[in-house]
This record gives sequence, C-alpha cells and structure tokens, in this order.
Amino acid sequence: MGQHMSVTIPRWIDIPGVKNFRDIGGWPLSDGSGYIRERIVFRCGHLVDITEEGIKTLNRLNVIAAFDFRSDPEIERQGVMPAINGLTRYPSAMFTQADYSPAALATRWKGYFEGATGFPKVYAVILEKGAPQYRKIFLHLIEHHSTTSTKSIIVHCTAGKDRTGLFGMLLLGLCGVDDEIIANEYALSNLGYWEPLHELEKKAEMLKVTVDDMRMVMSAP
Repeated sequence: MGQHMSVTIPRWIDIPGVKNFRDIGGWPLSDGSGYIRERIVFRCGHLVDITEEGIKTLNRLNVIAAFDFRSDPEIERQGVMPAINGLTRYPSAMFTQADYSPAALATRWKGYFEGATGFPKVYAVILEKGAPQYRKIFLHLIEHHSTTSTKSIIVHCTAGKDRTGLFGMLLLGLCGVDDEIIANEYALSNLGYWEPLHELEKKAEMLKVTVDDMRMVMSAP
C-alpha cells in the first residue's frame, strides 16, 4: 500500500448515485512511522445508480477496478453498474445460491438482530466465505498498484458496510493501523449509508421483524 508521511485530504467523496463512498487511506500507523496512502482504495455501496457526473469523478480518481462482493440474488434484484471506460468490474461474490436458502438466511439475520454481540458471529462467517475474494484483491493490489502508481480501486457490496468493512479491517490491520482507528473507520458507515423508511418497513414486513430491528441490521455498531 505504501506507507508514508502525508497531509490530510478529504475522506468522503461525493459520487452522485452512490452511497457511503470514502477513501480507506490516510490513517496513521500505530508505530507513528507514517500513513496509509490515500486515493488508492475506495469503499462504497453498490454502483448501480451512479450518474454520469459520478462516472466522471471516478475517472478523475483513476479508478481502474471495482470488486463487487454482491451475490447473484442481489444482482438480480439491483442490477449491475453501467460500463465505464477504463474500469473493470470484478464479480467477487462470497455467498452462493445455497447461502440464500431460508435456513441459511435465518441464521445470518439472527446474528444481525442480536446487535453488537451478534455481528461478530456473522462476520466470522463472512471472513470464512470471503477469504478467496479478499485474497484476489490483495493480489491485484500487489500486481497493479506499486508505491508510485496513481491508479485506484473500489471495493463494494450492497451497502458498503459488512463485507466491504471486513476487507477494510484486513487491509488496515495488515498495514499496522491501530484497532481503535479501524473500528472508527468501520463506524463511519453510520454516516454514509441509510435506507428510507418505506424500504425499512418493506424489509421488516418480509422478515416479520420490527423497523427498529432493521435499523440495527443497517447500522455499524
């Protein structure tokens, strides 16, 4: 990733049509020796609704790859990002069709509904399922993003919170960022991602839970 001394630059970037878009870089190393390079790895929610203005911003940021952690059922429901010149989308699903069976979903959602004590259980499953995809991204960074490179990548899922957040944890942890900073970076999704009330109500009705339950699922506790 290239650890260096740096000035602070804006972390949040407005990409019209995309939620929760921010730079993972810029955080200091725990030993005080430098910072994680900025403008190399971005995280966000899905890119399906990105506007032409948003695409221009991605071009200015030199984004050459987008790693999409969403599974087939999500893509069938939401669609895929528009084609962007110079940017390759890498399908990087962690969950299979079987992982979306009623029983598998019930187990995963149960963990989310338990709040801060249940999220780690779900995240342990994501880490196991997602290991090959996380590895793929690290290899891409090693092969295509030297310390002098100005190219960048995006990692995203639907909300840019859970699967994407775990990649951020791994990346920053391996680079030597303090655990408290990693936790604070994760919690920024509480500012960057939201769903309108009617969507929360629809999901709550489908899952036979309360709207407050759904708010918990959508949070980064």
